[in-house]
Amino acid sequence: MDESRGHRFIGRTEELRTLRNAARMAARGIPRVVTVSGATGMGKTALVDHFAEMAAKEFTVLRAWDVPPKADLPFYTVTGLLADGAGHLSAHEHEPVGPQSSVLDIGGAVIDLLDTSQETSPVLFWLDDAHRIDLESLQSIGFALLRQDAERILTVICTQHAARTEQSMGLPDLVPESDRIQLTGFTPSETREFVEDRTARPHSEARLRSLAVWSHGNPLFLEAAIGAYGGKLPDDPAAIRVPSSLSDAVGAWSRAFPPRSLAILNMLAVLDTPAAVPLLSLLLDSDSVGADAEILVEQHAATWVPDQVPTLHLVHVGQRDALYAAIPRPERNRMHLRAAALLEPPAAWRHRVAATETYDASLADDLRGAAAHEARAGHAALAADHLVASSQVDPDSRRRQGALLLAVRLQVTGGQPRTAQRHEDAVLRTSPGPQRDEALGLLSLAKGRDALASTYLSLARDTYTARGDLAQAAYAAAELGVAKGSLGLGQEALSTSEFALRHAADDVVRGLAEANRAYAHALLGGPGRGLSHLDHLPELPARVPATHTDTLIYRGLFRALSGDLTGAVSDLSAAARRRELGVSRISSVTALTHSLWCLLALGEWDEARRNLSVALDIAHTTGRPADFFNLHCFIATLHAFSGRSEAARDALREALSLEASADFSGPSFHLAATRATVAFAAGDFEETIAALAPAVDELANTGRSRLYSVRHMPLLGVASARTGDLDRARSVLNELEAAEPRGALVPVVVHWVRGAIAAADDPAAGAAAYEEGLAVPPRGGDPVAYKALMRQDLGALLMEAGETERAREHLRTAEKVFARLGAEPYRQQCGTLLEDAGTAAPVAGADFWETLTDRERDVAGLVALGWTNREIAARLYLSVKTVEYHLGNIYARNDISGRRELRDLMQSRQM
Repeated sequence: MDESRGHRFIGRTEELRTLRNAARMAARGIPRVVTVSGATGMGKTALVDHFAEMAAKEFTVLRAWDVPPKADLPFYTVTGLLADGAGHLSAHEHEPVGPQSSVLDIGGAVIDLLDTSQETSPVLFWLDDAHRIDLESLQSIGFALLRQDAERILTVICTQHAARTEQSMGLPDLVPESDRIQLTGFTPSETREFVEDRTARPHSEARLRSLAVWSHGNPLFLEAAIGAYGGKLPDDPAAIRVPSSLSDAVGAWSRAFPPRSLAILNMLAVLDTPAAVPLLSLLLDSDSVGADAEILVEQHAATWVPDQVPTLHLVHVGQRDALYAAIPRPERNRMHLRAAALLEPPAAWRHRVAATETYDASLADDLRGAAAHEARAGHAALAADHLVASSQVDPDSRRRQGALLLAVRLQVTGGQPRTAQRHEDAVLRTSPGPQRDEALGLLSLAKGRDALASTYLSLARDTYTARGDLAQAAYAAAELGVAKGSLGLGQEALSTSEFALRHAADDVVRGLAEANRAYAHALLGGPGRGLSHLDHLPELPARVPATHTDTLIYRGLFRALSGDLTGAVSDLSAAARRRELGVSRISSVTALTHSLWCLLALGEWDEARRNLSVALDIAHTTGRPADFFNLHCFIATLHAFSGRSEAARDALREALSLEASADFSGPSFHLAATRATVAFAAGDFEETIAALAPAVDELANTGRSRLYSVRHMPLLGVASARTGDLDRARSVLNELEAAEPRGALVPVVVHWVRGAIAAADDPAAGAAAYEEGLAVPPRGGDPVAYKALMRQDLGALLMEAGETERAREHLRTAEKVFARLGAEPYRQQCGTLLEDAGTAAPVAGADFWETLTDRERDVAGLVALGWTNREIAARLYLSVKTVEYHLGNIYARNDISGRRELRDLMQSRQM
């Protein structure tokens, strides 16, 4: 894809480096051949065009390409090349070479042209779209290239299939003197750069990640999606409408395949799922599917899925959408009916619905019955799929509406909020009533519009109640409790949760209502009060019923905020592993997000990073805006304490863009707390207070501040003490002292704040308070990170008091902890203090750790624990090959001989 005028060239850094290196060698008289391959739209021409523009100052550029429809004439492309000579060479209208011409004759003429062209400057000889150039031209050019010796020529061959083109040119023998560039899709960061350059506006990471998955990072598909939406990209890739220009282009491209290969391609688009060769053979009534599919794989139109039975799938979602749109409707319907005839329900039903152009009462009955069966089995997503299909073919308008609204409920509460949002326009067109209000309320919750959700769900509850349908009213009330709690309205959340508990007809609703009631009590009286309303839960998380998973998540949260960090991690980890889906609060992302802060306090930062990676992966498939907001707040915190200030600011910007879409103050409170944390990590205590104090003082945040006080108030207290605002620091200390601790964390942070206040007037008293904090027994988990911060402050006080030996002991211990955590700014601060004392020592493994990406750190950390590649892959939701790829990069970049050396290096770092 050519670069649009006025836009920057994005990415391809390594590829450009390869081309520049080859150009330098060619300029010295060492001829090089570079083959650039990749699927349609990957930007092969754009890459070489950009490189040619840079090289034009030193190189003469010769370019040859085919021009349909005469590209099938023998020697057609090379004829145009020779006729144009050293000017702007392309295949213009020229008489083709006669039948008496041979490859040797024409190849000799190409040699003469290249010899003449390099007399004044090195030559960039560029064959574009070489997979479409006639065979005789390719053979003639290959003949010329094979006879190069000391020529100053760089040949660049752009083709969809490198091996086939090189074979046609007779170039396999050139491998030692050639380079191959295989263009794949943009990385997520390059996708962001590309999209924001084209749209001139920032976009959320969730939206960009979805677009990257849909397009596979293919610039052609990215450009098409941007053009279709005028830069206002949808959050859900399934909502992307394929522009006709893209479907036309993909259709034309697909028609270039042989008919039997094209039939496979179209059937994969119709099936919308990977398909095994035996199934495709039945669907297409062909015994040559395997061979016909190889053509698709060779030209990057499809890939094989590793399986016991050879299975084929399309490369990415955008390709499927464009292919599907390019199939004429009658042919598409015929293929759907063929699939419906050979497949079993529910797949058969889906294809029948896709091919149906009229209502079908029998099919609608089958779908409703299947939905009821799946709902009873707890398969909310499958039940919703059947209901949506039923709403499309049922001749009864009331049943159509009821099926759609029930499907939306199941999708939102069953962990498919994005899927549900695709139906919002259809829901808005339904008749007024409580079921419609409830669906709109749930959709608002899914989008993070909790104030609007509260309005809709209140209407639904009240209308159901007035009709005497108390079971449905309880359901709406339970969801309303979620919204009221999120809004920080503790008393209202408590009232509607009690209503739901009185009238709930099933355990799912009771479980959510109990969770909301406990959260309401926590808003009104702090985490300890919330915990007191969950004493009835079994102590072992595994024994908590699946219907009470939300309650388990809240117990984990309240335990964390009361200081029982290990109990919290146990509850939250158990909840995150669950796959049963009930109502909207149940979420692996929610549980993982709450566990991150516990792991940070416990000093398990590597585990926190791994959980963060997993949480982000899950959020990108089933997440809501609130999930991404909370995760980016944590990312900012982790980056800030790791010394990655720019990355922390990027995460803050991402959180800010997500916070802006909310219609209530909760996200702004948590964003203020995150900004304060980032400022504190940077040593900017004035900014810490400026960011956090107004949010804490705001009346609407009273409940939130009370509930989450142990997370943010210690930083506010210490920052206030260090800036001389001792009154505010003492106020913070009083609030922390009034908490009901259930572990070591709360006493530790109380002593930290108390020591900071005392140190302002009496360093000895400050040191005593710090030492008392360090002596707190690790009940409920040792808050290693907070103790390390306190130990550093104690070391600094002891240095000032002249107690150098004791100071060194504390600073060395703190430095080792910070090095293990990756808290580089604090490690450096300890190192500086130790240098002042003349005792600084290098920390093993620090430089090595900085060379790793976040995912490589995840892998290396688990290698240090003795995990196998298969175990690591399962833990990080990766393939084994991806784990091997990351390990290979780690070994190569750091000259590590193997797994044992990596494990030793990691363990020395963690000492």
